[in-house]
Amino acid sequence: GPADAKVTVIEFFDFRCPGCKAVAPDYVRLIQAHPDVRFVFKDWPILDRGDDAVSHYAARAAVAANQQGKYLEVYEGLMAEPSLDEAAVDRVLVERGVDLARAKAAMASPEVAAHLADIQTAAMAFRLVGTPTFLINGEATTGIAPQEVLQAIEAAKAK
Repeated sequence: GPADAKVTVIEFFDFRCPGCKAVAPDYVRLIQAHPDVRFVFKDWPILDRGDDAVSHYAARAAVAANQQGKYLEVYEGLMAEPSLDEAAVDRVLVERGVDLARAKAAMASPEVAAHLADIQTAAMAFRLVGTPTFLINGEATTGIAPQEVLQAIEAAKAK
């Protein structure tokens, strides 16, 4: 949406989060139905444990896809995957038209690492505890149901 939109919706999410996956299709429909609203994605990979770093891998892949103008396509593809691993992430990138070699180079860059660190800092500043979290003009919704997000958008538009 436009940078000067009256309403900005920010979603903090993890590509492996079941709740995030459940609401993703409806969230995309909200984006399509409200071109006057600015929607911001915050890839917040919080579900990794030990040597399992697939959430971070997927987040870096999405940021790299954004550099190639393919963010929303990759977001939808990763959210539709029932179980992510690095091979599935790579497959989604290729299927959605991302140059994998360029993406891998970007994923390893300090800029992408800094971007994800900035998202972590923002999440902590908002005192977020989980995903998905939706902020409408800086205020968290009480739930994650798309209808609640829509109601918050409509209320913000009415102000």
